[in-house]
Amino acid sequence: MTERVMPEHFGGALWADQTMVHPIGLAALVAALLALLVLPRRFQLIPLLLIAVALPGAQRIVVLSLDFTFVRIMIMATLAVAILSGQLRTIRWGMADSLILTATLWNMLASGILIGGIDGVITSAGGAFDTFGAYLVGRAYLHSFADMRRMLLCFALLSLPMLAFFILEQLSGRNVFSVFGGVPAETLARYGRLRAQGPFMHPIMAGICWATILPCLVALWQGRVGNRLLIAAGIASMPLIVLATASSTPVVALMCGFAGLAFYTFRHYMRTMAMAMVAVLTVLHFSMDTPVWHLLSRIDITGGSTGWHRYNLIQQSINHVGEWWAFGTTATAHWGWGMQDITNQYVLEGVDGGIVQLLLFSFFLLVLFVRLGRAQKFTRSHAQSRLLWGMAVALFVHCVSFLAVSYFGQMVCLFYLFCGAVVAVTELRRPVPARVPATQGTLAPATQN
Repeated sequence: MTERVMPEHFGGALWADQTMVHPIGLAALVAALLALLVLPRRFQLIPLLLIAVALPGAQRIVVLSLDFTFVRIMIMATLAVAILSGQLRTIRWGMADSLILTATLWNMLASGILIGGIDGVITSAGGAFDTFGAYLVGRAYLHSFADMRRMLLCFALLSLPMLAFFILEQLSGRNVFSVFGGVPAETLARYGRLRAQGPFMHPIMAGICWATILPCLVALWQGRVGNRLLIAAGIASMPLIVLATASSTPVVALMCGFAGLAFYTFRHYMRTMAMAMVAVLTVLHFSMDTPVWHLLSRIDITGGSTGWHRYNLIQQSINHVGEWWAFGTTATAHWGWGMQDITNQYVLEGVDGGIVQLLLFSFFLLVLFVRLGRAQKFTRSHAQSRLLWGMAVALFVHCVSFLAVSYFGQMVCLFYLFCGAVVAVTELRRPVPARVPATQGTLAPATQN
């Protein structure tokens, strides 16, 4: 087993400009593309989910120095099918759409300014496409509660074989997905604890993936919809996968998810709870000898966590704000030991695109929470209410996790796919006029039971 060594790039461009294709991976990609063409609309998202969750993210084809990861190829193909079938025409443009589009365009502009010329724009264009492309896929294919349930049941089914692979990795110390390349053959270890990662590019990414899906799956169970046996199996397997990663960040995410679900009774007081949380953090900040973000340094759930690094990264980003506030920066290693390891999504947004990028990303998340809260007020279905709360909790778990990790690999696709689903499911439209005059003019979620 290999002890952890600080990487030069935390899952970033380790395999950039290198074609990495395994015959089985290529066969899986071709099968997924064919399935996308023949499956009915309600199942067309499944091939993308399979490629994203079951194959290492490093699988890619490089053409003229342009990287086409298998996930990126599937996003392109799924969007193409959506365009040809008219799925994108169902999208009603709103604030969230404008924010995410502006953020991706600004990121390319900032990269062009930092690196210089068109080369910088091209460098960031791939990531921008993954972000906005996955978001559009979620907007187009997950616009009803039925669509969300179908996707969650798919994840529940996928978690069963994934759990078997993670258990095998824990027992053997070897990752069977290493045959595809992009993940180590020998399981990473820290202080004697094996950190299984399966097909994901890092154990934390693997744990976060399943920890953020779990609240929505629990919400399905509480709403009493869907295949109860499959949902129960998924709820049982996902925490075990998280524990197999032996990483504090996913375990904390798991704990935040269960804690958030327990607050369902107070779902109509989300704004009050958020303001109270901000007030508590403000009081702590001014009453403690150290900044409130120093609390991150005290988190160590699994033993050997790098909580102090998380705290120091935030502190150093504040100390060096003059370097990145305008358009970001190309180097952070000189901030201190390990500072090239940007394990904070909020800091990464600033480093990639300056204050503007950070504000756009923050406002985007805020708009998602507002939409979920607004939809919660109008829904009349217990099952819908539960699922909306589960999605709000999942988004909260993402936001908390961003303090300790920045997403890369498959998680970029999965996160923005989820964001697109949040916007689509919470879209409010005026219903068809009813026979009862008292119900006319009210708003209801544009979703199905």
